[in-house]
Amino acid sequence: SQAPSVISSTVKQWYQRRVRGFVSVMFLITLLLLSVSCGRRVLGNDEQAATLLQGRRPGANTCQDLVETLDVMKSQVTATNLYLQEIRTTLKSVTARLDKLEQGQKDVVTIVNGKASELKDTVYELEDTVSGALEVMKRSGELIPAVKVEQSTTYHDCCVAEKAVDGDLSTQSHTTCDLAKQWFRYYFSGEQAIGLIKVVNGKLNVNKHRLNGLRVVAMVNDLQRRPCRVDTVNVREGDTVEAQTYHLDCTGNSGIGVEFILDTSTCLEFRQIAVFAPQYV
Repeated sequence: SQAPSVISSTVKQWYQRRVRGFVSVMFLITLLLLSVSCGRRVLGNDEQAATLLQGRRPGANTCQDLVETLDVMKSQVTATNLYLQEIRTTLKSVTARLDKLEQGQKDVVTIVNGKASELKDTVYELEDTVSGALEVMKRSGELIPAVKVEQSTTYHDCCVAEKAVDGDLSTQSHTTCDLAKQWFRYYFSGEQAIGLIKVVNGKLNVNKHRLNGLRVVAMVNDLQRRPCRVDTVNVREGDTVEAQTYHLDCTGNSGIGVEFILDTSTCLEFRQIAVFAPQYV
């Protein structure tokens, strides 16, 4: 980002040195010619003086020749000044272009730094997700298989409740979206101690927020429910399976299953549900 400033400074310094050198040389030449020509006239003999008075030209050593030479030099200086003015204008244009380029480079650096910061935040979020998943794996006991699952409504035959427990992440369960409350029930073979619960969002796109606010409770029996320690899904950004995998904790409860409840008047969708027994160390 410093290159344009350095180039501009170097060009200006070169221009100033050339102008000063040119003026010095012209001044010295003028003095030399004055000394040679007019010096001869003043210091010459009477014959030379008489010759000058009579208008005779003894060669290029008279002041008249010097005047003519200076006229030529004056015209050359005028042309040189015009040329120097053109150089000044060009230098101003180059400087403006270099300043614009430097500003463009600064803008690019700002954009790159912003994108790098966003990428770093995304990496940190992914690391947190992976760490959470690893922690769950360490703390989880054995999988409690579902002997039966059911949901409040079904959107289509492709999206029945069993799709949430088939072990296939390419399928999903899906309720309709027309009720104020939707639920999904996961039944055990009998009463079981409950530990951690893993839920994979049914949507990996802009509709992923439908799952926001989902709650889980332990089903003590067909009528009684108990809250879990970590019982609510707060949907985060990211459209990957890893980003849309959530871990709930029902440790300390036991029952015949777990129930998921959504009170937001939208669809309830799961790509996968897994319930684990507590991990006893």
